[in-house]
Amino acid sequence: MLTISDIEDAQKRIRPYLHPTLLEPAPDLGEHIFLKLENTNLTHSFKLRGALNAVLSLDADAKQRGLVAASSGNHAQGMAYAAHIAGARAQIYMPTHTPQRKVNGVRRYGAEAVLFSEHYDDAEAEAYRVAERDNLTFVSAYSDPRVIAGAGTIGLEIVEQLPDVSRVIVCVSGGGLISGIALAIKSRLPHVQVIGVNALSAPAMYNLFYGTNHPQVWDTLAEALSGDIEETSITKAMAKKYVDDIVLVTEDQIADAMRWMIDVQGWMVEGGGAVGVASLLGGVIAHDGQKTAVVVSGGNVDGDNLRQVLGSSSYEI
Repeated sequence: MLTISDIEDAQKRIRPYLHPTLLEPAPDLGEHIFLKLENTNLTHSFKLRGALNAVLSLDADAKQRGLVAASSGNHAQGMAYAAHIAGARAQIYMPTHTPQRKVNGVRRYGAEAVLFSEHYDDAEAEAYRVAERDNLTFVSAYSDPRVIAGAGTIGLEIVEQLPDVSRVIVCVSGGGLISGIALAIKSRLPHVQVIGVNALSAPAMYNLFYGTNHPQVWDTLAEALSGDIEETSITKAMAKKYVDDIVLVTEDQIADAMRWMIDVQGWMVEGGGAVGVASLLGGVIAHDGQKTAVVVSGGNVDGDNLRQVLGSSSYEI
């Protein structure tokens, strides 16, 4: 089982390649609300942290054999950059609906982007198959202790930047991000509430927590959160141990949050990265005065998606 020491080691390992991200006040969203802007990382996503920690942790043989991963885009770019730093070949399987911005990001760092199937789960299964067939080193986007430890460095930064934080809101897909952050937060400040936000279109962790059966809807603004959780994923036990609650937000609430981030806060954010903001903006999580950090996980949104959401909004400033 992952420990706080693993996250502390990850922080030391990746620090030469990235700086702590900004924790920015968002007074128009509510009193004592702060945004942890992971969209300001080099690849515009938190995924860079886990990919760097995982790849830099590999021995020479694992790197030499070549790397393979599956991703809806952000882990892909993180892996491509990490492989570039490590001098390793990388092959990334991505759903065909992956925004072109993310595909281009993979190729920019010299990795091979393989578009496979409309569904993330199929792309992941193919990546596993190829890894076994060709004896490549597979790095999961979420069910890997090294990836989770890298993501957990966000939690350490939040505690350092906002020592009196009382609530942390985190977007959720496979659970690697929230598992790492929650472990880091609870290890330093056990009283802090950690709440995960699923898109209603990508409800895997919510279904796991509450025994519901909401379907996956692959046509979503939050494509970065799409996909089910592997049966053997270590994030299941970690999330249940450290996360206090999971909530759902709708497509309309996500679109409102994306527009709000541009109009009010001044940042371009992808749908999956905006779900935490959507939970507060839409009243899914109450504005109760708690000092709250909201993780904005990424900003890789295609122009087509951005044009889709721009227009009249229902939020109130």
